[in-house]
Amino acid sequence: MAKRQKVEEIAGVLEFTGRTKDDLEFVAWLAEHRAQNGGKLRVSQGGTGVRVAFSSAADLAKWRTRQTKRR
Repeated sequence: MAKRQKVEEIAGVLEFTGRTKDDLEFVAWLAEHRAQNGGKLRVSQGGTGVRVAFSSAADLAKWRTRQTKRR
């Protein structure tokens, strides 16, 4: 029997330096995204901040503007 390997397309990854998964503003962004888009995001804690992997290039662009507004 052959094993199947699931492969997901990833548009890109952003790291929000200085944030954690429990950061209130970040949690609000996630909730807003999931309410509007259904939520196809992968979130993990990186070495310097929280990382978000996107399956859609449009979502990546939208979150990239959030990242630059914070700075």
